[in-house]
Amino acid sequence: MERSPRVTEKEVHLGTILCKHCHHVIGTQDTRKVTVYYSECSHEHCLDGRGRSLAADGSAVASAGSHTIFEA
Repeated sequence: MERSPRVTEKEVHLGTILCKHCHHVIGTQDTRKVTVYYSECSHEHCLDGRGRSLAADGSAVASAGSHTIFEA
């Protein structure tokens, strides 16, 4: 019987970075436990949706600046 290749510890990233608006996976982070981080992606459809929803309720305009990560 053929053995499947082993996964080394360095290949496993337990932290996932999700867009807090569209829940798209932005990336992964090497962590010691399963963790979800939230940030803002720069996908055009997400930026457009954020701009419309923010303008509708009178909030500040969304910016596409650097990512801020929030831990859940």
